[in-house]
Amino acid sequence: MSKKKFIIFLFISIQCFAGNVTFKSWENNSFLQINSYNGNMSQNACTIRFDGNGNIYEPKWRVSARLKGAITSGAYTFPADKVSLQPVFTTGAASPGPVPTIQQIGMPASVFLQVNTEKYLVPSSNAPLSNNSNSNGPFYMEMGFSLTVAGGAYLGNYPTWTEFTVPVEMAAYDQYNNLMGKSVIYFKLQIAQLSGTPPNSTEMSLKLGSNAVNGTLEFKTIQDYTNGVSVSYPSGLIVRSNTNYQVKVKSLQSQFISAAGSTLPLDAVKMVLSPVSGNTGSIFPVSLSTSSQLVAKGGTTQSTDVYYDIKYSTSANDNRFVQAKMEDYATTLQYEITPQ
Repeated sequence: MSKKKFIIFLFISIQCFAGNVTFKSWENNSFLQINSYNGNMSQNACTIRFDGNGNIYEPKWRVSARLKGAITSGAYTFPADKVSLQPVFTTGAASPGPVPTIQQIGMPASVFLQVNTEKYLVPSSNAPLSNNSNSNGPFYMEMGFSLTVAGGAYLGNYPTWTEFTVPVEMAAYDQYNNLMGKSVIYFKLQIAQLSGTPPNSTEMSLKLGSNAVNGTLEFKTIQDYTNGVSVSYPSGLIVRSNTNYQVKVKSLQSQFISAAGSTLPLDAVKMVLSPVSGNTGSIFPVSLSTSSQLVAKGGTTQSTDVYYDIKYSTSANDNRFVQAKMEDYATTLQYEITPQ
């Protein structure tokens, strides 16, 4: 039996070349003043753009944002996980067009920054950069992002008019991980006179271990199809909370999709978390879906990290895999943590 691979991805101004496509990015509004304990948002913070002409086909491209260093001002450090980027729009021109939407690309709704770690604004696009060579018109696609600073009592830790610099490296890659372009944009955060009353602060964080960012299920033998396959990522999910929490997961695409456009249903793959020693959280096995499904809940972790193993699996004798074309299939999963 030939091998089939099903992959689950949980995942400024410079111009560089990747084939006949160029990549560049720029800031639209790099200054954000925070004057309330509710935080603030810059609606039009930055834009990235791909340009080209002629015949273009770039599938599974990616875009990342990496905080190049700690967010500091003198003796003060601003928490990186309070700063996030959100996709706002796509626009452009292509033949036959139109350019893909945020939903068609498969983008997380919000991506929090992390020092010296690439966080993917586009983990692995489900829609290619594409243009017909018979068209005389140029190809371009722009993607706009907002920048948000989360609210909370922590904002009162800084003297009024303290300014922080947020150095973010934007990078684009093709499907083979070849760099299409990268550069650094500098945002400025200013703590103004804060209005309102400091809220009771709920501190929560959710991270994927580096071993669990890309999940892979492989069918290599006849026994794999007969018995099903599974893969586990030890301590793949890291949770911290000072209140009761719940974790949910959903797929950003409606199906597993291959580069050639073949599909598999999401519910062909199951996932379950397993608490690592010392973690008293409860777990709930699910089949993948576009709906947000509860997969874990627990009490306060006393603001320390607790860990879950992540396991993905398929059922025995699932005819959907037997009949599937021999291609790589992918979807993007989004985990979220909220108070109970």
